[in-house]
Formats: sequence, structure tokens, C-alpha cells
Amino acid sequence: MINQNKTRPIFICFFILSILNASEDINEGFYTNQLKNDTVQVFISKGSLSIESKHGTKYQFNEQVGQYKTNPLFGEIIYKIKRVNENKFQIIENQNGKVFETFTLYAKPGLFKKLISILVSSALLFSIMQAYLKVNKIWKRRKNEEVANSISIVAALLGFAVGIPFLLNNIFITHDFFSAGKVVLGLSLASIFTLIGAGYFVEANRNTGLFKLFTNALNLEKKESGELLSAMLRPKGAQKIIDILTKLAAIDDDIAQEEIDLINEFAERWHIDIPKLKAGKPEQVTNLMELKELVQSYLDEKPDLDVASGLTDLIHLMAEADDEVTEEEAMAIAEFTGMISHYISVEKGGDVIVYDVNIIPQGDDQIQSVKELLPDLDPVLERSGKVFKVGSFFSEDYANAICQKYISFGLYTDFTKRTLPSEDY
Repeated sequence: MINQNKTRPIFICFFILSILNASEDINEGFYTNQLKNDTVQVFISKGSLSIESKHGTKYQFNEQVGQYKTNPLFGEIIYKIKRVNENKFQIIENQNGKVFETFTLYAKPGLFKKLISILVSSALLFSIMQAYLKVNKIWKRRKNEEVANSISIVAALLGFAVGIPFLLNNIFITHDFFSAGKVVLGLSLASIFTLIGAGYFVEANRNTGLFKLFTNALNLEKKESGELLSAMLRPKGAQKIIDILTKLAAIDDDIAQEEIDLINEFAERWHIDIPKLKAGKPEQVTNLMELKELVQSYLDEKPDLDVASGLTDLIHLMAEADDEVTEEEAMAIAEFTGMISHYISVEKGGDVIVYDVNIIPQGDDQIQSVKELLPDLDPVLERSGKVFKVGSFFSEDYANAICQKYISFGLYTDFTKRTLPSEDY
């Protein structure tokens, strides 16, 4: 008769060995099936074995009484791992022992891949540290209303919509509890940021219900939802474009309602706040030179060529909005269109045409008159004598208007046309 006390340790040893074999007798690495038309990678960790297909699908086998088996979900077939040797294993159906597939090792993970595996294993720890640092930075400021308003509650709530399906998948289907832990961490962060974003910790909201806080936060989010998109769609220098149109509307000492409507249309489209404009005589008459400087300031910001070209159409549209183009508007349109055209020409590498206005004084009296009119302008000695170079302009009409201004003072004034290569401009 067999002594049960003697045989008991033997059974215990066999049981322990079977458990150890389940986790140690199959090598980690890359395996191929018998037909060599499919490859998988095997990962072994304490108490589990996972197989990842080349498409990224993971299958989790958990240690159960010395064998690796899948956990059934809603009546699914249970599969288990059967070791053939240390470099070969089979996946078989637990119920009938039918072989589902046989895999043979063809490559072990290299040192680099082992290092990656170690880093992946420590990812949960890093994720916890990252989550702590994120919350720690904002936790001290959770009572600040501006901080609460800066958090998107919709984005935080979407964290639940994304995280919960992955959590269920990791727990019940792939049995990837490591990934499930990361998802739980993400859901915890989403919960904290949702409460902060709703203003739950703000002192002023102490007597406000949670549902009301969520409603208020969602309404605020709705109002601000287009800010980033508007900023992305808003052309470069949009504020200056509105300023140019506003000053152009007042250049003839009269602002028409049609011009106001046009300005408001673009201001609303680009979400730019402007002072309320009134039809009729403007509070301040536009100085043509100031407007020219504003246009040049806009061009100095290097706007896109298509946007700059569109500004010429806007300027024409503004001048014609009230069905009347005054002499001042016509002159401004000619000069500003010329400025923009030359900017585009320079950017494209074309030639630049400019009109140089010069005052040629006839005698010392006129020299003195010019110095009184233009005290900062010094004469240049040329073949014809002393010449005061008033400036270079971009349209013939504007240059001619400047000439007429000084001719009215009895000064001989003329302009010359020059063509410059873009690199010299």
C-alpha cells in the first residue's frame, strides 16, 4: 500500500513544476505557422502569455492550474497552449483537443527589442508620474475661474467616450490588464479635469449644483468653440485690413451706410471687434499719407499673395459701395493698388515700376520755400542743379496729384518713371 504522506510531496513537486513549465518552457520571440504564411510574437509575463499577430491583434492566455488558457466570454470556445518543445507550441481547443494552429520559433527578440520591452513594462509607472505632474500643476489653481474656463469640458468628457470602450476591451476580450491600468489612469484624469473645467472647485460656484455647472461650462464652450478655427481662417493682418477699410471709408469726409455694412461684414467674419461706425461726417478725417503708411505697415507683415491681391478688390469694393467714387478715393485706390501690385511683383521676383516726384527749385527763393514746406528734406545736387526728391510712389495718378500740390505753391515739380529689378527694390 502506497504511503500517502510520502506521495504527497511528489504530487506537490509535479504541480509546482507544471506551473513553472507553463511560464518558462516556451521562449519569447517571433513564431511562424506551419504554412509560413502567418507570423506572431509571443510575450511572457508573470502568470500570462500573450500572442500578438502581425496586424496588431493581441490574444491573452492566463495561467490556470499549470496551463495557459483563454478566458471565455459569453460562451466562446476556450483555447489553451500546448508545448511541443521550447521553440514550438500549439494552440488547441480545450474541449476536444483539436489543434487550431502550430507555431515554430524563427527569431528571438534582440537586445534592442528587449530594451523596448523593459521600457514598455515601465510605461505604466511613467504614466502615473505624468498624470501626477499634470494634475499637480493645475490642482493648486483649481479655484481660479480663469483656469477653470481654460479647460475644455467637452474634451474631458470625450475622454470617457474613448476610454470606456478600450477599458472593456482590455478587461473582457484581450485580458490586457496592463493596458487596462493605463486606461483607468486616463479616466481618472478625465474625471478630475471635468470637475475643474466645470468650475466645481471655484469659490463663487459653491452654491451651484453640479448639473448647472456642467450646463454653464457647455454653453461657454459652445460660444468659444470656433475661436481657434477663426484664428486659423483669419488672414494675416486682418485687423489692419479692417483699419484700412475704415480709414478709406472716411477719406472723402463722408461715411456711407453701405461702406459701414461692408466693414461690419468682414469684421464679423473674422471675429474682430471694432468701434461702432455712424453714417455721415466722420469724427476724424483720414489723412492720405497716414493711410498710405498703414497700407505699407500691412505689407511689411508679408501677407500671403492671394490675400494681398484680394485686398485690392476689397479697396475697389469699398470705394464703389456707395455708388460714388470721389477724386480722393480714386487717387487713394490708384496708389494703394499700385503698392499692393508692386509688393506682389517683388515677392514673385518681377520688376518694380515707381514714380519719383522731384521739386526743381528755380532760384534761392524757391529753395527756401521748399525748406519751409519740407524741413526734413535735403536737396541733392544733380546735373540740372539742386533737386528735392519728394519720394517714390506706385501710381502715376498719385504721383501727378503730389506734383499738383507743390505746383500750386509755385514750385516746378515733375515726376519720372523708373523700372527696378525686384532685388534692387
